[in-house]
Amino acid sequence: MKGQGDSCADMKDDASETVLQRKVAAQRRTLGAGAWSLSRALGRVLSIAADALWGLTLVARTSNDETLSADRATRHLGADRLLVILEHDTGPPGLVAFDRDIVTGLIDVQTLGRVTRFPSGDRAYTPTDAAMTAPLIDAALPRFSSMLSSQTDMAHLQNYRFGALVEDEQAASLALDADSYHLAVFDVSLAQDTRSGGILFLFPEPHKAAEQGTTALPGKHETVLKLAPVRMQAVLSRIHISLDRAQALRPGDVLTISSRATSSATLILSGGDVVAKGTLGQMNGFRAIRIGTGEPPLHKPEDRKPQAEAPTATVSLVPVATQAPELGYGGSLDMQLDDLATGLPAAPDPIDV
Repeated sequence: MKGQGDSCADMKDDASETVLQRKVAAQRRTLGAGAWSLSRALGRVLSIAADALWGLTLVARTSNDETLSADRATRHLGADRLLVILEHDTGPPGLVAFDRDIVTGLIDVQTLGRVTRFPSGDRAYTPTDAAMTAPLIDAALPRFSSMLSSQTDMAHLQNYRFGALVEDEQAASLALDADSYHLAVFDVSLAQDTRSGGILFLFPEPHKAAEQGTTALPGKHETVLKLAPVRMQAVLSRIHISLDRAQALRPGDVLTISSRATSSATLILSGGDVVAKGTLGQMNGFRAIRIGTGEPPLHKPEDRKPQAEAPTATVSLVPVATQAPELGYGGSLDMQLDDLATGLPAAPDPIDV
């Protein structure tokens, strides 16, 4: 028979348990019942997938979990890892990187039926090596999506899948075009530490403006700058002569230029930067340049074979203040040099300078 002291102790235990239960319930309400972090969910699904596929014991412990810019995130890839792009139908790609020992262990279990301790070697990775990781990736990621399906802040992580081998870190940095990435790094043990190494995941973070349902605002000077005039000149040809010969030029002197100077032009900004090159012509009473074709601004000698004209181009109209001779080709941009020369005044014999 319990005494009064025993009854008081039981009441205290019950009260303590009730307080703890209330604290746990409050914490669950704050974090969301059943909420999974990205790294926790990934580690869990990797273990489940390995066991379901091959009866392989895979233990994944999180060693790093943070959000970084794309440049900083790719610095974690390392030099001796198998890099695989994770494809997405509509979003930017992700990436997974495997240490060599983990790749060897996955190959072992699929070819030999067990994980061995044979040396891994140091050969270059091949698409076949990447394909041996595909079963684990394609078994884990759908489970990963399912675990996070009820969390709206994780909606961007849905529907990723195995993509293709990436040759190196530089190629990976070109493929990863999001602004920032969620980095999740795991220390992985296969078959009770028969092999161990790291697996690294990079998933793109959604753009902040997209998360808030708003679009990025233009800069405060954008409207004014778009209206600022830009001076652009159409240069038909350039020649180089010495300064003393240039100073010796007098009215009536003739400079020899390439005959192709009348059929091509280069659009140049006032600072000297080349905007585009094209073929000179006329359209609807305007001088016109077909962008994307024509000779370079400094023509080479006449015996040079002309280049074939590009099949597609963009037309830029350049009005002129003086009356230009009609070329008479019904708005076509194609010109014949002989017809153009007919409308020009006669010139004395050229003087080489």
